[in-house]
Amino acid sequence: MDENETVVETEIVAKTESKDNDNIMAALAYLLGFVSGIIIYLIEKDKPDKSRFVMFHAVQAIILGLVWFIFSYVPVIGQLVIFITWILMIYKAYSGEEYHLPVIGEYAEKYI
Repeated sequence: MDENETVVETEIVAKTESKDNDNIMAALAYLLGFVSGIIIYLIEKDKPDKSRFVMFHAVQAIILGLVWFIFSYVPVIGQLVIFITWILMIYKAYSGEEYHLPVIGEYAEKYI
């Protein structure tokens, strides 16, 4: 194995680790609703190599958290829909998918 192959392998490992970290950060943005979304957003926005993926999910988590807060006054069906959406978004973010929720995703896209 020559030096060029070693450099390429090192770059691949670094990119994979970075992507995994981004997926974890994006999933964590949804964990505590808008609170964790704000925390992840504030952490990520000052990084020189900030991730657009993480920023998108942080903003979308903030908006979803606020919608959940509003829907907390709606009977059980509204809360169940928001809860299922919350679980789905944690899964999508951890899987590396930039899933845009209807309406909310469009707003999140504007603020990143």
